[in-house]
Amino acid sequence: MAAAQLGYPAGLVRRATARAETVLRARYVAPSLAGVAAALHRAGWTTQQTDVQFPGDDRVVAALVLGGDQALVPALVWDERYGWRTAASRRHPITKGAVPPSEGGGVRYLTGGITPPPGDIVAALRRMLSRSFDRASTSHAPVTPSTCSRIRSA
Repeated sequence: MAAAQLGYPAGLVRRATARAETVLRARYVAPSLAGVAAALHRAGWTTQQTDVQFPGDDRVVAALVLGGDQALVPALVWDERYGWRTAASRRHPITKGAVPPSEGGGVRYLTGGITPPPGDIVAALRRMLSRSFDRASTSHAPVTPSTCSRIRSA
């Protein structure tokens, strides 16, 4: 390797090589991220920004921060190990150290695979939206004869 021939320490060469490979993987996945952002836009959800990070210099994590009142979730996060998930925060969609959070509290893991077709991401978000509406409509107090009589007398 040229760096070793120039006298660079082996540890520095290994770290630089690992970082360069990670950056190349990020460049390779960039068209897929752009495709998801475009599909979200076509579905009516705008993306404010795309943030790509390299936690630990050995993996690629990206966040698509969603904007507007129509956004179902604050952001979508892509991790090259786990694929797509929702994020609970626009401000900090990628957790510290990019540790994958557990589901719950606004975090849901979406469709299977690391780089699914952009349409699958939109479809998964729509399914999530319809489930949240279903839960909201069934979370109201049940209709009973006593509630009906109160409504009629009002």
